Amino acid sequence: SAPNTVRNLTVETQTNSSITLRWEAPNGPEPENYWVQWTGDGNATGSQNTTNTTVTVEGLEAGTLYEFSVSAVKDGVSSSWVLLNGTTVSSCIWKADMSGTVLAPHAWPLFCGPHFLASRRLPMPGYFCFALRRRRLGHHGCGVEGRVPWGSSPFSLYPRLSAPTEVMDLQKQNQTNSSITLRWEAPADPRPQFYVYWVQWASSGHPQRKQDPQGQQDSQTGRTNGTCYTVGALLPGTRYRFSVWAESNGAHGDKQSLNASTAPDPANIVSCVITSGGHQAILNWSCPQGGYETFELEVGGQLGPQNRSSCGSAVEVLLGRPTQPYSATVTTIWDEMRAPSASVACHVEGGPAGVIAGAVVGVLLLLVLVGLLVFFLKRHRKREKKTTPKDLQIRFPGDILAEDFAQHVWRNEKDSNYGFAEEYQVGHAQLGGSHRNPQPRSATFWTLMLVSGSRVPPLSPAPTPGPFLPRLPLDDWSRVPLRALLGQPGSEYINASFIPGLWNSREFIAAQGPLPQTVGDFWRLVWEQQSHTLVMLTNCVESGRVKCEHYWPLDAQPCTHGPLQVTLMGEEVTENWTTLSVRQFHYVTWPDHGVPHSPDPLLAFWRMLRQWLDQTVGGGPPIVHCSAGVGRTGTLIALDVLLRQLECEGLVGPFGYVKKMRESRPLMVQTEAQYVFLHQCILRFLQQSAAAQAQKGATYENLLMENTAATEA
Repeated sequence: SAPNTVRNLTVETQTNSSITLRWEAPNGPEPENYWVQWTGDGNATGSQNTTNTTVTVEGLEAGTLYEFSVSAVKDGVSSSWVLLNGTTVSSCIWKADMSGTVLAPHAWPLFCGPHFLASRRLPMPGYFCFALRRRRLGHHGCGVEGRVPWGSSPFSLYPRLSAPTEVMDLQKQNQTNSSITLRWEAPADPRPQFYVYWVQWASSGHPQRKQDPQGQQDSQTGRTNGTCYTVGALLPGTRYRFSVWAESNGAHGDKQSLNASTAPDPANIVSCVITSGGHQAILNWSCPQGGYETFELEVGGQLGPQNRSSCGSAVEVLLGRPTQPYSATVTTIWDEMRAPSASVACHVEGGPAGVIAGAVVGVLLLLVLVGLLVFFLKRHRKREKKTTPKDLQIRFPGDILAEDFAQHVWRNEKDSNYGFAEEYQVGHAQLGGSHRNPQPRSATFWTLMLVSGSRVPPLSPAPTPGPFLPRLPLDDWSRVPLRALLGQPGSEYINASFIPGLWNSREFIAAQGPLPQTVGDFWRLVWEQQSHTLVMLTNCVESGRVKCEHYWPLDAQPCTHGPLQVTLMGEEVTENWTTLSVRQFHYVTWPDHGVPHSPDPLLAFWRMLRQWLDQTVGGGPPIVHCSAGVGRTGTLIALDVLLRQLECEGLVGPFGYVKKMRESRPLMVQTEAQYVFLHQCILRFLQQSAAAQAQKGATYENLLMENTAATEA
């Protein structure tokens, strides 16, 4: 049978983020455990299981009413629920900045703005708190005024805010057919510079389009520290609902929302025929992707009537006068935005000249198609022949002399980078093409601190593969293991690999960008490998998609990950704490699966990074990551190793080193464009070095001439 209900359920203590409940065990047999459930404003729910007769529910919103339910459980059978309401206190709390005893509460007059109600609380001696409740939207404005017993001058105290207020002046900017830029002003709060802003959007479809309507879509969310955000990867001609709110220390402000549409796609004209002696045109165009309201037709410079439902079917347009030459344009109109189609030439209906011209053009097109087919078949066979293992040994030599590198790049760039395509595809095929989930910016300094006070020894290096261990194109033997956590199977795995350098087989660590569930593992990797340097080659959000979790502190508030605590640099250390200083280099303008617009900013970033690495003695290998930890990561590591090879040996071997990296971690230098960009960076480095050497020589020559002239005088 079901156990009896719990007795005397009460609220024991309250804070601005938690409520502690206490009850007595029911009469009769002792229950095995208790279930506690709660519901707050906005239907936010939660539950907790306990064997005690007291429980603290945490993570609640300040100044919020919650309904709690408690049930006893015995042999899998639950008792009836006992209900109780409780309210968290407001975060509006401060301490008087005067000494002495304040008069009794009734001697404190209270004043509030028109948007708030307040009730007085005295949570502890010397502190005063007023719980605020919003009447309607508006700014916080509440304070107290009082006197000390021996003084006559009043003093005023004002509470700090429990959550950010709304962002202001939210508006849309720069609408394209695939993106919308939002801009807003920070809330009028004391410290808005420490806020994080969240942007949420969802499609509301094409309400004015009858064909293939699109319904409400799942919402997506992005985050930024600024007051401007571009939402990308949107559908053309589609309405979206955007919401923006501020966050501070886990407290969310109210949302500001607006509706905005992406620009429409242009229509595609299928045919345009002039009939009736030039007084009429028959147009046919296909429907654009996304929404549209109407189409504007133009033939031969003459505007036709706007048509609302004509895409996909022929439309007759009356022309006021015969016109020549005949050309037509169809403009898509959607939400007061216009997208003109490409202009097409119209042909005159009938006539022997038109028939003959059409026949000639048809024959010529057929001949061109046959010629192209033959050309591509021969080229394909030629490429297959060139990629046989026998020819690879001749086609791809090892290292290249510095003075011959420009000629090597020039030769491979011919025919639309045909030589680079050969190298990249052969290297890609040799080492496999799949991976098993495995302008410069100022550096940011962080401190990694062990909270428990005990010392965690660095992880011992894994054994180097012996002569009988095959170096397969998989990263198992080069994978960086973590120390296993007690009772957590699989806790030793992280998607990271040792990468060989110029003289060391474990000079770098290439890692996947931290995900929400792997941030703690990432900091364990930093600690166990004693790494002093982090190189980040991705942004947290790119094109509206999350690529990497923001794993470092947003402000001075520490972040805790298991036994490790990450805080901003500047914390004092004691003899009971072990610290590790880490410097992060963050390159912010490298697109995913793409390359920067020029080698110069990346070379400047590399010089800054290399100077730091040369000055940093001891410690583990630098950790380099992007989003997946292979494309941009592999390109930067290869650039560092190859440029140092140039400086030390006067030789450089991009193909061989990329192949060597992929033996440790598949897909390093992930795209052909990145492989080409690697060569362009090396070539640009050689050009800069030659120019600097020439400048140095000219300066030395001028000094020599000046000294000679002075001696002769």
